[in-house]
Amino acid sequence: MYEDRELKTDPNYIFRTERNVKSYMFLWILTLSLIIVLLVIGFFVLLPLKQKEPYLVFFSNADTNFVRVEQANYNIRADEALLKSIIASYLINRETINRIDDVERYEKVRQQSSKQVWEVFEKIVKQDGSIYSSKDIYRDVKIVNLSILSNNVANIDFVANTRAGASRMNNMKRYRATIGYDFVNQELSFDSVPENPSGFVVNGYALTEIYEDNNK
Repeated sequence: MYEDRELKTDPNYIFRTERNVKSYMFLWILTLSLIIVLLVIGFFVLLPLKQKEPYLVFFSNADTNFVRVEQANYNIRADEALLKSIIASYLINRETINRIDDVERYEKVRQQSSKQVWEVFEKIVKQDGSIYSSKDIYRDVKIVNLSILSNNVANIDFVANTRAGASRMNNMKRYRATIGYDFVNQELSFDSVPENPSGFVVNGYALTEIYEDNNK
């Protein structure tokens, strides 16, 4: 016991012990540093394997009450509910007149129309005496039926309720819109998002008034 006590008070023993502790601490720090370096290298090596893909968000309108989030390359034609929602939104944006957000809606119509379809619609909107240029005319649209006839054609039966200013007199008419449409392939990325990310384009638009047979 006496020799043990003497050894622990020996300056050489204390120095050797302190040096050994420092060596162990240095090795431990070196090991931890090596592990951290390997983790950082592994992170940067594996980072390119995680691909970032843009997504499309489809919001509901007055006639379709849902919100969808799909990948940018999603096949919209195969999803009838989503396809009908996009077509219905186009018609509502085009045929509604509320003097509030008409300009914004017509811009969406432009983005989703072929050059020819847009030029015809733009001419109607700007024509003197048209329902669009008469500032005291308002029109609400209610879709009655929407049918997908083929991969590129759809029919929409709708009721247009037109009123003049503060007048309580409503003029209700029923129409059928035949819409030719397509989807344009386009590359989506985080750096460049097109105005019309879904690629939906109307290349034909025909409007026919439906008259009721009062003899039935």
